[in-house]
Amino acid sequence: MNFYRAQDQARQRSRLLLLLFVLLNIGLVCLINLLFAWYLWVNDDPLLLADRVFLDYLSWQRIAVVALAIALLLLFASWLKWLDVKQGGGAVAQQLGGEQVLPLTTDAAERRLINVVEEMALAAGVPVPPVYVMQREMGINAFAAGLGLTDAAICVTRGTLDSLSRDQLQGVIAHEFSHILNGDMRLNMRLLVMLHGMVFFAELGRVFVSSRSSWWVDSTKSRRSNRGYLVLLGLGLMLIGWCGVMAGNMIKAAISRQREFLADASAVQFTRNPDGIAGALKVIGGSHVQGRVQHPECQEAGHLFFAAVMPSWLWSTHPPLDVRIRKVDPRWDGQYLEPQPSLKSAEQDVDGKIKANRPEAQVIEGLLGALAGAELMDYAAPDQHRQVAAEHHLYSLARDPYDARMILLGLLMDGDHALRQQQLNLIQAEDTALCSRLMACLDQFELLSRADYLPLIELTLPALKSQSANQYKAFKRLLLKVVQADRQIDLFEWVLYQLVSRYCDAHFGARRARENKHKQIASLADEYALVISMLAYHGETADDITLKAFNRGAGMVGLYTLKQVKPAACTREAFAAAVSTLATATPFLRQRMLKGMVQVVRHDGQILPIERELITAIAAVMESPLIGLDDA
Repeated sequence: MNFYRAQDQARQRSRLLLLLFVLLNIGLVCLINLLFAWYLWVNDDPLLLADRVFLDYLSWQRIAVVALAIALLLLFASWLKWLDVKQGGGAVAQQLGGEQVLPLTTDAAERRLINVVEEMALAAGVPVPPVYVMQREMGINAFAAGLGLTDAAICVTRGTLDSLSRDQLQGVIAHEFSHILNGDMRLNMRLLVMLHGMVFFAELGRVFVSSRSSWWVDSTKSRRSNRGYLVLLGLGLMLIGWCGVMAGNMIKAAISRQREFLADASAVQFTRNPDGIAGALKVIGGSHVQGRVQHPECQEAGHLFFAAVMPSWLWSTHPPLDVRIRKVDPRWDGQYLEPQPSLKSAEQDVDGKIKANRPEAQVIEGLLGALAGAELMDYAAPDQHRQVAAEHHLYSLARDPYDARMILLGLLMDGDHALRQQQLNLIQAEDTALCSRLMACLDQFELLSRADYLPLIELTLPALKSQSANQYKAFKRLLLKVVQADRQIDLFEWVLYQLVSRYCDAHFGARRARENKHKQIASLADEYALVISMLAYHGETADDITLKAFNRGAGMVGLYTLKQVKPAACTREAFAAAVSTLATATPFLRQRMLKGMVQVVRHDGQILPIERELITAIAAVMESPLIGLDDA
């Protein structure tokens, strides 16, 4: 499956959605104009205007005024919803009743959920998103929210945690990750914003109808009471608004149903286990509550969820359960499964082993191979003489919001004693307790191999997002001071700072404008040549092998005459500037370039830690996942 092609398709559907939305609004304008014309007609005195006709109230000037007013109201209502959505997936999850799960939660079911999300993030080559649970919802459901990789969040209901096995939960989470990766999540957010205006008009009509004086009361005074007609106007607005809502639901259903099939297929690809996603769907079918969610705002956001929040709804945004199951499991016998009432002890043991052995390379390699079939992230064999207990301690600390800062600072400690002391002094000046904590763990950092650095960084990201905005800003300032302590920034420091900035800044409201201005690889040839030259030099030792790796990356994007950049010109500053420029390409072009980079680092059959760090940081700057880059 090509996720970038899926993203392009999602953008095409966005344009179709915009066209349908415009047509829907035109219909709305016509109906409301007729309604206001009727209201003005019945309120005019027939004695003063004896020859009046209904069409006299449909002048072009009046139509234009009403259309402008409607457009402004729709834009205002959509803007209000956008203010909520642009805060990120975590804010959307909280609005729908989700409560964030802390990385160090002691709840067994929540701990299992965190482990599964971490596994899928590693397999997909994306940062671990924050996780939320709708504690009061017993239906089996989940959703992914956000506008991109940098602000995505995963939310599940309590019923999902209590009713599904580990494999079934893994299938659900894989389904949601596919929505993140193939562009559906952003499309769903746009649907939520665009269709909110329809609900706004229905609610406006309800306000008119619920006014204190009803039509029946006013009719005792005058059959042509203005208040009575105002209530009728409100009823008309309600009817038109809810017709718009139903039409909007039809648009959502038409767009999102096929995306659910794609996400189900992606979940099988990620997990290599069709029984996981199929089993989750069977349990939903066997549950008396199925995927129902009671929160009042969830009906409007129903297209975000894994299963239909109102299974019997006429225009459901999800295909029927039996159809989805047979797509994944053609041999299904038609029997649904009973929900499991509690977490099995065997599954707790599995999660415990995964947690205990997470630092070991073979575990991560197994996850990545089994879940994604990706050779991109092959980790080098671990040093058999390392003290595993110390590593376990650091991996556990990486999930704590306070200790996560210590982990990142510890990875930046310089090998030179004098410079390291200078870095510690900078940390002590800002936070004495943090410095003491770091000094107590310095010996454990020395036991880490370079292959452990990137997994540790990725595990700290959700913990960093648990801080307040002021805490995060203070930490970023301290991080930059430590990086610049030696008055220069090396490649690893650039990688670490980029990963933290790209995946955490958006969570705290700092967003970068995305410019997809480069559509042809020829306009980026110089920058691309520098980046793949840098990757080739870091992975190869012999000049002839380095050149072959470079040519392989150049040929992947069709630049067969591209010349390799000399090592002296491949500075960190030039490399960082080139990556930033490549990030302004269109998504499809970014895909081609990332594929070429992957071919460069894989040319010799292995990927060194520095190569993996560089390409992960490049993907972060480009806001692109690494999964699927080795597909034909």
